[in-house]
Amino acid sequence: MKKISNKTTAYYFILVWIVTAFLLESSDLWISINMYNPNSGWAIFLEKFGEIPGLLVALIGIHIYIVTIKASSNIKTILLNGSLLTAGSLTTIYILWLLSLAFSSSTTFFNANRNYFFLAAIVLNILVSLLFRKRYKFSKKSILFSRISFKMFFYGNLLFVYLVKIVWGRVRFRDLLEYYSDFTPWYLAQGITGNQSFPSGHAAMGFMMIALFVFFADKPFYKRIIVKGLIVTWGLAVCTSRVVIGAHFTSDVLFGAMIMIVTYLFLINNANKMLKAEAD
Repeated sequence: MKKISNKTTAYYFILVWIVTAFLLESSDLWISINMYNPNSGWAIFLEKFGEIPGLLVALIGIHIYIVTIKASSNIKTILLNGSLLTAGSLTTIYILWLLSLAFSSSTTFFNANRNYFFLAAIVLNILVSLLFRKRYKFSKKSILFSRISFKMFFYGNLLFVYLVKIVWGRVRFRDLLEYYSDFTPWYLAQGITGNQSFPSGHAAMGFMMIALFVFFADKPFYKRIIVKGLIVTWGLAVCTSRVVIGAHFTSDVLFGAMIMIVTYLFLINNANKMLKAEAD
């Protein structure tokens, strides 16, 4: 039997994604009304901490990228390292902000100590980079993971999910007016309104974890199934929690998750070309 390529799988995912998205046109609001439970303990927990594992995966990928990057000149190497180190520091600051918000239930503590948090993030990333440099040899899998995880994070999460959130302006379910009069279907952009329901950043970061699939590609079948099953279950749990807590509609989490899955499939399909191009 001929093996289906990751690229072909990506196209199947896109087809299912489009069909599902338009099916949700008539049930998106109904699903949220029936699933909404603002007092759900597990959904509250994932609202606070659900993004952090995906962010840590991206952060580790960034630091492996820093110490294994090969550029055509010293100047280019310095610029790339500086850019990646900045990305790592900003990601760390966001993680610290999430933790501060989770434990204090407000941004007051972070804002009052933001200079210390910024300094801690920069110092921590420099130390991690130096620590990673002591390991001179990273496996091909580790290098591939770093490239894929960074590009998923940058192109899938930052350039697509977060930019679209800003310009789409969709109101979150829990912020809708009485009788849901300001509900809008997912495909109608509202412009920059300050509302950022579509698509879901939590869903995107929940499925950021699939970058770890790289390490299990040649493992025995049962190990692949167990690990991939756990990672996908985590992503689905994060997605479901966002609907339960009222932070997103089903279409929001569908788009957040699917853009990361499709980005991963295209990247892994071109993995060898990506590494060869960098080596050249």
